[in-house]
This record gives sequence, C-alpha cells and structure tokens, in this order.
Amino acid sequence: MSYIDSDKNKECTVYLFVATFPYSQYTYIEAAASMNQSDWLYCNVHMLEFFEGSPVKIVCDNLKTGVITHPKHGEIILNDAYLSFAEHYQAAIMPAEVRKPKQKPSVEGSVGKIARKIIGMLRYETFHSLEALNRGVMDALAKLNSKEFQKRNGSRKILFETEEKPMLRALPLTPFEICEWSYNHKVGPNSHVWFEKGQYSVPSDYLNQYVDVRYNNTIVYIYSSHKLIAEHKRLPSGLKNGKGTEASHLPYPVYIPETVESATAKAEEIGTNTTTVVCRVYENAKIKEQGLMDVRSVLDIASMYGEKTLEEACGRALKDFHMITYNTLIPYIKDISKSKKNKMKSENEKEQKHGIVRGADYYRKEGTK
Repeated sequence: MSYIDSDKNKECTVYLFVATFPYSQYTYIEAAASMNQSDWLYCNVHMLEFFEGSPVKIVCDNLKTGVITHPKHGEIILNDAYLSFAEHYQAAIMPAEVRKPKQKPSVEGSVGKIARKIIGMLRYETFHSLEALNRGVMDALAKLNSKEFQKRNGSRKILFETEEKPMLRALPLTPFEICEWSYNHKVGPNSHVWFEKGQYSVPSDYLNQYVDVRYNNTIVYIYSSHKLIAEHKRLPSGLKNGKGTEASHLPYPVYIPETVESATAKAEEIGTNTTTVVCRVYENAKIKEQGLMDVRSVLDIASMYGEKTLEEACGRALKDFHMITYNTLIPYIKDISKSKKNKMKSENEKEQKHGIVRGADYYRKEGTK
C-alpha cells in the first residue's frame, strides 16, 4: 500500500504487518514505513495491545529484524531486542522453519484475504500520512473481523473474545520500551557526551571514559560497562548544540545567572541601607534589568571590604545623595576603611606604651610576710 507525502509531494510505499490467531482467525494489521527493527518491534507491541493480552507462543516469520539464525539443526538465535520483547511479555518466540509456510497457515491465509478485501476496499482512497492510512486500515479491519462466517457460527471477533481471549496472559503495567543503541561516546572535559547533535551530562567520575547510549524517541540512557549512569529526556530533534544537564553530574557548581530578585534578596541580607540604595538604582532604570549591572557592582563592594563596611557607607551616602552608584560609594568606603585602620593602629600603639608592671607581692617569697 502507499500514501502521498504532502511535504515532499511523492508517493511513499508502506509494508503491512499481519498477525492472526489460529482458531478464530481474528487478525491485526498495521502499516509500517519500513521493515527495520524499530518498526517491527512497535508493530509487535501494538499487536498485543490490540489483542489486550499476551499469548503463550508467537510463531513469526524468519525476518532478519527478529531472527538472526535459524539452522535446520541447532539453536535458533533471536535478535537481542526481539528477545527482550518476548521476555517482557513472557511469550515464547518460535519462528517457523525456512520455506515452511504450512507451519503458519493462519497468517498465510490472512495475507490473501487482506490483499483481496482490505487493500481492495481502500484502493480508491488517497491518504496523505501514515497515520491516516492506518486509520483507514483499522476501519476496514474492524469490518472484516466483525463479519459473520459463511460456514461456521459467529465472527472472528466473537470467537476470539469467547474462546481465545480468556486464555491470554495479562499485559504488563508498562509497555515494552523500544530502544536503539549507539556505542563508544567519549565523555568530554565538561562531563558531557555528544549524541545526535546534542550534549548529555554524566557523573564527573567518568571524565575521558567511553560510554554507550541507549535511546528511544523520548529518553536517552547512558551506560558504562553495562551500568546505567545517567538518564535524560531526549532533546528536540530540531535543536542543535542543545544540552541536557543534571547539576549533580558536574565537577563544579552550576553557574546561575543573577536576577533582579536574587540581587535584591542579597542586599536585604546585608542591611536596610544597602537595600534602599539597590531599590533606588532599579527605580532610576527604565527597565529593571538594565540596572542589574550597577547593582552588582555595588554589592561586589561587600566581597572586597565586608558587608558591615558597605552597609555603613550606604548609610552615610544616603544622607548626602538620593541616587547612589558605585563611584558615589567608593570615597565613603575608603574613608571608613582608613578610619578602621587608624583605630587599630592607635590601639596597638597604646598597648605597646604600657610596660609589664609587677607589684611587691610578685617578689615576696613564699612563707614570708
């Protein structure tokens, strides 16, 4: 089957995934854009969701996305992802032998019916997306499954719900997560790895080591020696040089840009005079954010001369000026600092002028009067 891609203005061929229960002939069909592993697994997951249960055994064809080797004598080797799917749903995968269509007659027969009925029913309709095509397929499939048999009582749907569905196992609470792998990504000095034009952080213990990435459409998992070390939401596909960063992964504190609110809060911790100066700087700016640089320079004085010195200087400056800046405060800061130095110097000199005075009691011998 096919649909018209409106963006590229071309016809796109699709492939039909078919699954059938042997007794009822109850069938599931889905159109997929390709026959690769990801589409194959998605179809299998959707199949079990459609049937609302998991069978004990699944007989599949010998496609390479599911079966790696199927020798005439020896062990069958399944694809790792397909094997994980089977383990998740507790179903045994038993591929039919090569060139043995009679081992899966139900699905072989259904393919013929689908070709004649469903594809035939939709042959005059034009679809402009894969989703629209699948909606059309599901509508036609519902009619096929509900249609009464000619030579037996009931329909495919009735027989399935009464005879086969009660025998199915309940599906897990979470569906199988379909992921792909990308190997040997080096952790950079910024504790990030590059993947799909974006960067994702890992703990800094893994700097300069090589890690593996397991991913799907929404999540990126990062492994080192088969151990999960980081998990991120996948960055949007159109975003280039984006970063998915977790603060705890970095070997240094994350830089958080200062804001009007954070600068004001810092001024309030220093004192009321400093807060008044900061608020007036913001009020004088046409846009508050424009005054942030002036406020930051005022608050930086505290790191050089101390918070008490800044608070005292602001108090003095407010008596003389309404609008105060860094340059306004510096003369007051230097004057206060000079006064403090002179005070400390005089106190030291005063201590040195006093000698050590010992009274008569110091020299009196023990036992004398």
